[in-house]
Amino acid sequence: MLILSAEDVAMCLPMKAAIEGMHRAYAACTSGDAEMPQRTVIPLGAASDLAIFMPVHIKGSSEVALKSVTFLPNNERLGLPVIQAMVQVFDASTGSPVALIHGGQLTAIRTAAGGGASMELLAREESRSLAMLGSGTQARAGIEAACCARDIEVVQLFSPTDGNAQRLADRLREEDWCPEIRVVASPREAVLDADVIWTATTSLSPTFPREYVKPGTHIVGVGSFQASMVEIDPVLLGSASVFVDHTDACWAEAGEVIVARSEGLIQSKDVRELGEVVLGHHRGRSNQHEVTVFKSVGIACQDAVASSLAVAAAKRLHIGATMEI
Repeated sequence: MLILSAEDVAMCLPMKAAIEGMHRAYAACTSGDAEMPQRTVIPLGAASDLAIFMPVHIKGSSEVALKSVTFLPNNERLGLPVIQAMVQVFDASTGSPVALIHGGQLTAIRTAAGGGASMELLAREESRSLAMLGSGTQARAGIEAACCARDIEVVQLFSPTDGNAQRLADRLREEDWCPEIRVVASPREAVLDADVIWTATTSLSPTFPREYVKPGTHIVGVGSFQASMVEIDPVLLGSASVFVDHTDACWAEAGEVIVARSEGLIQSKDVRELGEVVLGHHRGRSNQHEVTVFKSVGIACQDAVASSLAVAAAKRLHIGATMEI
C-alpha cells in the first residue's frame, strides 16, 4: 500500500492539474456517474466537534475512495489543525488497499481547485483582483487556485484574527507565482471593487453585505459546510446566479443556501450544479454585469479524482512510502 504524506501530496497534485480534475469530478456528479452517498456526520464531545465520512466510486474508475475527517474548532487553542483527515483508496476490482493519503493536504488542494474551476467557468475573463476573506490553509490554497484560473494582479486579504493575514501574506510573497498582496483592515476594504470574492471561513454570519459587491463579480464560497454556517449574505443569493457543487448536499449543509430558500429569496430551480456548465447543459455566465456565486460544501467526487491523480503521479515519480498490512 502506498503512503502519501502532506509533502508528497503537494508534489503529486499541482494546482493546475487539480483544477482540470475538478471539471471531471463535477461532471461525474451531475451526470450520475458517481455512487456517492450523502456523507455521514457523527457529533463528538463538544457541540461543534464532528467526525465526517465520505465514500465514493465513480463509474469506470478502478478505485474506490473513502475520506475520514475530524472537525474540532478548539484544536486551534492547542496548536493543532482544526480539520484533520485521511483518504483511503481501494482497488475496485479486488478490494485491496491501494493508498493512504494525507487528507488535510488533499482537501485543501481539491477544495481550492473546485473554486478555481468555478472561476474558469463563471468569472469574467478580465478579472484581475481577488478579495480573500480568511487566512488559513484554505485561503492560501484558494489564492493559488485563483491565480491559476485568472491573471490575478492583486489580492486584498482580510482576516478577523489579528496577525494571521499578515503572516499568510508574508508566506505567499515567497512564492514566485504570487501577485501583489495587500493586507486590509476590513471586509469592506477587501471586497469593494474586487472582481472575484473568495470566502474561506467557518463564519456563522455573513462576512460581507450585498451592497459591497459590484456588478460582474464572481463569488466563491468554500468555508461553510454546516447549516449553522453562513459566509455569504443570503440576500445576495436572491439577486445572483447561484451554482453549487451538488444540489442535495447544499440544500442539506450550506447555511446560506438553506436560509435563502427558507426566506423565499431563492427556489430550487434557481440553483444549478457547476457540472451542468461543464457538460454544456447550462451556459454559465449570461452577461458581463451578472453576479455569479459558486457555493461548495465539498463532495466525495472531488476526493476520488484528486486521490486518483495523486496516486498516479506518485507512482510515476516514485514518490511516497510503501508498506504491507
